[in-house]
Parts: sequence; structure tokens; C-alpha cells
Amino acid sequence: MTAAIQKNKTLPAMLPEREVEERVRKVDPDRALCARFLPDAVRPDVFGLIAFHDELVRALAPARSAAVAGPMAGFIKLQWWQEVLEGTRAPDHELAPLMVSAIRKGTFQQATLLRVLEAREAELSPEPDEAAWRTMMRNGAGALQRAVGEALGLQDEALLVRLEAVGAAYGAGAMVRHWPKLQQSGRYLFPGGEAALQQAGRAFLAEADVKSLPRKGRLAALLAVLAARDLARNSEQAGQPRGIGDRLAVMMAALKAR
Repeated sequence: MTAAIQKNKTLPAMLPEREVEERVRKVDPDRALCARFLPDAVRPDVFGLIAFHDELVRALAPARSAAVAGPMAGFIKLQWWQEVLEGTRAPDHELAPLMVSAIRKGTFQQATLLRVLEAREAELSPEPDEAAWRTMMRNGAGALQRAVGEALGLQDEALLVRLEAVGAAYGAGAMVRHWPKLQQSGRYLFPGGEAALQQAGRAFLAEADVKSLPRKGRLAALLAVLAARDLARNSEQAGQPRGIGDRLAVMMAALKAR
């Protein structure tokens, strides 16, 4: 994980911004909604980041359905992405040039994106331990939200760690929201019951203390709005689309932050 991306190497053609944004709106509407309120200068990179994360999640789908060959196939795909991010493999994937370019520009820190990969690796070899789960959430959804803060120019480590807690809280809320479906999917879940999962998510939210974040921090933490609403409900919401109330709550938080 120490190799640097070569700044003078020409990248393959990138996907058009509109195509990336449309894809993200379909596969990750919550993060797409929050990204819409980011400044124009960083929005395309953040949409690329979300599309990259979805690509990692989809790459693991076969790994969950096969006892032996599946996990190995997932590890191979993640290793490929690691080498791309480190600059030791050609970015010959339609999303790879976007991520390499964002690292070169300094929009995202390479180490942050590699943590997202580590979280997906942890999902392939899960440990039935709450501490390990918390680490996975911080490295996955947490590091993803940290990257949004990096895109907005936040450099204070304490603030970025609080954004990690926002992402982890949202991930926990999403697990609550889709709890019955996830239990049937073979995906690694919280090693406990639904009530304990809600408690863990609320602990992440308390750590984030979103109201005291600076303006840019609150803009990067819009997912906390959805996290709080999901964690206040229970799994009876599973399978139901988001209501207008959720979207309006995000919009109001964004307007206050901007």
C-alpha cells in the first residue's frame, strides 16, 4: 500500500459526469441525494466515489453465494482495485480513471480509499465480534464519509474522525432499515440483535455530534439526517421507499449548512 500513483501518466478516457451521476442515483439514492448539495467543484468526484463504492459492493455479491470459490474471487477483485489505487496496475476499468484522477488532484487521500477496500475484505472474512464490526463500519461507510470531507478541503483529523462516525451511523441505520432482507442475503451483519444494532448506531451519531461541526463539516455530514431517522425506526420499514419527509429533512439540513 505504499506505492505512489504516477502523476505524469496519461489516464484512459473517463466516464461522462452525467452517466456516473445517473448510475449513482439508481444504485445509491441516499448518498446521491446528499451529494447534490455539495459545491459544483467537488460534486463529480464525490459521485465517482459513490459509484466506486457500489462497484466494490457488487463485486462481493458472488462471494456471498459460494462457500469456497466465491470468497477467493472477491479477494482477487479487491486486490485488483488496491493495485489500481496504488498505481501499480493500469486503471483499465470505466470507473478506475475517475478514482486515480481524484487521488492525483488531492481530492481524496489514497489511504482513505484503501480503508474502504479493507472494510470489504473484512466482510469476506467476518469476525463475530462487535469491536471488529465497529472497525469495519469505520473503514467502510466511515472512510467513505471521511473522503467527502476531504473533498471539501477539511484537514483537521478530529473533524474527519467525526465524519467517519457519521458514515458508520448511516451504515448501521441502513442495516436496521433492511434488517430482514439482509438476514437472507448472506451479507455480514452486526453480531447481535436489532435493538443492539440501533444502540451501536446511536453511539456513532453521538460521537459525531453533528450540530457542533463547522459549516463544511455539516455539509459533509448530511447522511446523519437519514441515519438518525432510520435508527429511530425499526425493521418494519424494510422494503419501503423513502418518504418525502426524509428527503425534505436532508434538504433543510443542507440549506442550513450552506
